[in-house]
Amino acid sequence: MAADLSRHTVTVIARTAAACSAVGVVLLLLALRRGWSGVAPRVLLWAGVVGAVLFCLLPPAGSIDILNYAIYGRIADLGFDPYHMTPNQLRQAGDPVGLWRPRSWAEQPTVYGPVATAVHAVAARLGGASMAWIVAWLKVAHAAAFVAIAVMIDRLVGPDRVARMRAAVLWTVNPLMLFWMVGSGHVDVIAVALLVGAVWVLSRSRWGIAASGLVAGALVGAAIAAKVTYLFPAVGLALGCRRRPRVVVAGALGAAVTVGVGYLLAGRTAMASLSQRMSHDSDLFLPIPSILRDRPAVYSATVLVSTLCVAGLVWWRLRRDGTGDGTLDLRPLVAFAIACVVVSPVQYPWYDATFLPALALLLRTRFDEAVVLRCAVLSVVLLPGIGTFPSQYETARVAVLMFFVALGVLVAVSGRGVLRNWERLRST
Repeated sequence: MAADLSRHTVTVIARTAAACSAVGVVLLLLALRRGWSGVAPRVLLWAGVVGAVLFCLLPPAGSIDILNYAIYGRIADLGFDPYHMTPNQLRQAGDPVGLWRPRSWAEQPTVYGPVATAVHAVAARLGGASMAWIVAWLKVAHAAAFVAIAVMIDRLVGPDRVARMRAAVLWTVNPLMLFWMVGSGHVDVIAVALLVGAVWVLSRSRWGIAASGLVAGALVGAAIAAKVTYLFPAVGLALGCRRRPRVVVAGALGAAVTVGVGYLLAGRTAMASLSQRMSHDSDLFLPIPSILRDRPAVYSATVLVSTLCVAGLVWWRLRRDGTGDGTLDLRPLVAFAIACVVVSPVQYPWYDATFLPALALLLRTRFDEAVVLRCAVLSVVLLPGIGTFPSQYETARVAVLMFFVALGVLVAVSGRGVLRNWERLRST
């Protein structure tokens, strides 16, 4: 029997679930700080796998983005250009998938990179002319990526029990990440899996310096070609390899070739579509004066400089501990990943996936609980995510500014002992 729930009831349930999830994660992090280690890390890993499977089987919720992915994939699978053709044009052509196009993106070509578009096209090929089947295949891909990230970070943090539990709490069994990455089905999880894969190659590969750098660079380039904002974490990862210049050179070459080939195949319309998205101002979460929005070059330069400044401040604070002197320092990756999210004019709770896996690879930081609460607040404000009211966006803008100030306070007051040694973990 179908449940006849009002919009108000659904909203209350969704927001309560998000709030309770955040409270649970924060309490677990605090318990770990006090030395609690009562659950075997492998149990948490398997719990995350089960959670991913369950969310994969449920209908998508919280966002209409996965419907957009399906439509853009369908356009590409039919042989048209998703960077030029709009969902409305697909609908007007009488395509059964186009009939389900969300109105808010009806006239917007895809803004995602060629790697993401390729994933969408594969799902569309498998799903055929059925929106339901395309969405199902997309969720399978996202669940597989989520589990792959969970397994990699579990192995990368080493045998330390508490470190493995903390990594699992931040990502693997984090209900907010499970919901947004798998349940809601956001493409960010594909880019994150590629980025963490690059860290895996640099940390565990036995292929030699040049080969490891090329493969890691290709994976980073694929992440950028999925979502262009991953250029900033890529810079952070390169800085983390600063003591291995040959790796940096090989990685830069691999990334440049991957991105170049991807966008060359996608065509010039891919860059034009991205520029249109950058000028979209209905969901800006930071106050951007119109004088900047109307000048794309100045707008982009301002965002770039602001991101570099915030990343530098976060990295500087982490460097105060004198750690990360080995061949792979993950602190700049964390700093740039956090900065590109909190400085971005467009912010949503699922964007936090950009830095949470990288943060999980470090030992305890002062940022742990704060970033979980940030994701929770944005989730509570924006849920249920369908038909979002202007008042919700206004509240989200206040929340984003408050977190930005809180981040500045954390950077200013956090002292020594914020971060333990990543190299010590890897060697144990």
